Amino acid sequence: MKKATLGLAVISAAALSAPVTAATLYSDAMDNGASWTTLASSADTLATFGYDYSADGIPEAPNSVGGAATSGVKLQANIVDPAAAEHMTLVPNGQNFSGTYQLRFDAWMNYSTDDFYNNGQAGTTEFMGGGIGHDNASTDIGSGVQAISTGDGGSGSDWRIFEDGAFLGTADMVAGTRNGFDPHYSDFLPAVTPPAAQSQAAGDSVAGSPAFQWITWQITAHGNGNVLIEIEKPGGATLPIAQVNCEDATACSTDGNISLFYADFFSSVSPSPNHAYGIIDNVTVTDVPEPASLALMGLGGFAMLRRR
Repeated sequence: MKKATLGLAVISAAALSAPVTAATLYSDAMDNGASWTTLASSADTLATFGYDYSADGIPEAPNSVGGAATSGVKLQANIVDPAAAEHMTLVPNGQNFSGTYQLRFDAWMNYSTDDFYNNGQAGTTEFMGGGIGHDNASTDIGSGVQAISTGDGGSGSDWRIFEDGAFLGTADMVAGTRNGFDPHYSDFLPAVTPPAAQSQAAGDSVAGSPAFQWITWQITAHGNGNVLIEIEKPGGATLPIAQVNCEDATACSTDGNISLFYADFFSSVSPSPNHAYGIIDNVTVTDVPEPASLALMGLGGFAMLRRR
């Protein structure tokens, strides 16, 4: 009997140490925009769902599990009219999330290396990202917790986090800076060559910024108001960007919808607009079990063993 009891204990311990599969609350392969609302600052922005990015030499996104293999939403801002800064936010219709959950989406940023290196531009000033706790009304990053980055390192603040529109201070960033040149970012995202199909011969991307490579944004909301923001590379390596406390003075909310964001923060039009865009694919929201819940599961399991 003792031997049998030991066997049960070993099985139970193994079960407790095994990863718990998170339940999927929402998923979209971004092939069709019928279930999304685009909130834009002007008509000089464009969201093209079901865009076949393989035509631009872009490989399949790392987390593709459904829909067309190389199809996502293409995002553009300040396409033809340089009157002002332009931005847009995409929100899925009828969605609302609260408690502990995680938003993930694959992101690719593109720009013209010829413009960057040969035309004297400091950068495109185009940013892309997304967030949680959105109010379904804001066109910009003024709602919930939002995380964005520039594709070409053309800003002193290449990585930006917002709490209900408030700019997160550099002291609260994991790297202590927003600048992509910092080794925290540049070691994780080395410079890469644009896809050959784009015929960009001027140079590689800027280390520390995510152009010409897939990254996966991962934003995890905990029921206690804390939000962990990370990026992931294909293969699973992750880099923490910031941890936000929504119980501080900003009192940001993690309850609400998810959002995707694209912007050009200056009134400029790229000389090569066909190269200036972002791609988002494979948007998912999962329910993440809290450690306390796992501990309760463990206690329950050991209680059953004692009764046996």
